[in-house]
Amino acid sequence: MVPVRKGVILFTASNASVTSGLSPHAYAASKVAIVGLTRNLCVDLGKHGIRVNCISPSLVATPLATKALNVDRTTAKKLYESFTILKGAVLEEEDVANTALFLASDESRIISGQNIVIDGGYGTTNQAFPVKLQELTSSNQV
Repeated sequence: MVPVRKGVILFTASNASVTSGLSPHAYAASKVAIVGLTRNLCVDLGKHGIRVNCISPSLVATPLATKALNVDRTTAKKLYESFTILKGAVLEEEDVANTALFLASDESRIISGQNIVIDGGYGTTNQAFPVKLQELTSSNQV
């Protein structure tokens, strides 16, 4: 890439790179490290015309995820829809692939050093308060 002064490096991390307390420490640390590497490489390789970005998807009902959660694909999708902010949309493998294709294409020629979070808005808010509020109000403790 350096000799031709053009290229794209695209990493995959996780929405665990922007949310805290929901993943094992080693997993979260590795995903945050990928985002840091993305940013550092962006600075280092930009002078060679090389773009570096990262995609951080939320739960996708892949065989690996469903096995880890010990649920079927339908249940995993329902779980995703229950916690995402963007209702009516469930993150699919194709969504991740389309984001990758966009970032690898010339349509994103000026985007570099970014961590594109694909989570239906989940990472934009602290879910702890509404969950606790619902628990308290459903048990009439408020």
